[in-house]
Amino acid sequence: MAESLRREILHQFKKLHRTRLNTFKGDEHALKVVRDKINGEYRKYGNVTNEAAILELNKFAQEVEHELRTNIIQAVKKKPGVFALRITPDVLLDNATCDNSSTQCNNQDNSVNQTLMCGKNTKK
Repeated sequence: MAESLRREILHQFKKLHRTRLNTFKGDEHALKVVRDKINGEYRKYGNVTNEAAILELNKFAQEVEHELRTNIIQAVKKKPGVFALRITPDVLLDNATCDNSSTQCNNQDNSVNQTLMCGKNTKK
């Protein structure tokens, strides 16, 4: 296996674990379950030598990391029927909608870098 491919796989492995830590922050049970799953999947396919298969597996790992980062919302039960949600900024940005009728998207002044989010102009 080429050294650059090995480095790319290791990078993706570490990125999955960083995403796991951020997504399930404070939930020790979920952190352990997801850690075991990530490590188990990497061990399961550790003997694969076909470069095309390795690239496909690494692409799958990237997709899993993206799903964890953008689609998982952590809920903590506060009392019966009441949950507190921990929503990360990545989840909000991917799902934000804009009301283009209430604000002007193309500002004449390009010196100010602005992003349109949820009908409001916010400076970056």
